[in-house]
Amino acid sequence: MADRLIASALVVASLNLIAASAQAHDEKNFPDLRAQWTRHGSAQFDPSKPAGLGQKAPLNPEYQAAFEADNELRAKGSLETNTTASCIPGGMPRTMIVYETLETIVTPEVTYIRGSYMNELRRVFTDGRDWPATIRPSFEGYSIGRWIDEDGDGRYDVLEIETRGLRGPRTYDGAGIPFHKDNKTIVKERIYLDKADRNLMHDDITVIDNALTRPWTVHRTYDRSPQPFWSEYICEEGNQQVRLGKENYMVSSDGFLMPTKQGQPAPDLKYFKNETN
Repeated sequence: MADRLIASALVVASLNLIAASAQAHDEKNFPDLRAQWTRHGSAQFDPSKPAGLGQKAPLNPEYQAAFEADNELRAKGSLETNTTASCIPGGMPRTMIVYETLETIVTPEVTYIRGSYMNELRRVFTDGRDWPATIRPSFEGYSIGRWIDEDGDGRYDVLEIETRGLRGPRTYDGAGIPFHKDNKTIVKERIYLDKADRNLMHDDITVIDNALTRPWTVHRTYDRSPQPFWSEYICEEGNQQVRLGKENYMVSSDGFLMPTKQGQPAPDLKYFKNETN
């Protein structure tokens, strides 16, 4: 008899837990973020400003000088600092530029943000956890978030996110604006729907990095796709960029290695037998 009572109590407790979980994740309590999103605006980190030096990134003197030197090399065709050319993910916060499309899926414990450009997958943990003692660095980092009801109407309005544990090499965008080599970057975000147009999603992104003189905040906007098309993007497929050592080369349409800038040295062929000798 006692065993039956215990079993019944466990069943009731389980049902109550399921009901509580379902109530906590009532779709009415969350903004409708489940969609495919496309970038609104340019592919620069700050879409309100011109590319390259025109971004006016608040870099300290050391990293500003490095960026200016890289900018001069870019003018000659160099792509060494743009690691996405060789299919290395851009990482955070560059993922949120959204070069292809973005998908967001909200669950009670985790909000998933997936980019199709490099198949980036962000897991934003919203289950109340604390930061782990050790974070294994990754390009997307480790993200903890929390939902905010800003206007007190019983519905969540904003997802606040903090991302740590990032690895390099990374740049802010294709122009090569650098992060500090210590990879201690912290990215904070506020993601929310537009109050006047629920088909617009906003992301206020603030970067804290030791290469900056102050936190750098930019605002990005995304359009909800009315008819989502889930394309497959394979970076390696048809990619003509080849990185050998510290140099980037290009493979021509007839299969030969080509320089990408004037005066670029040929790669070292010491492991290949010279058939002319």
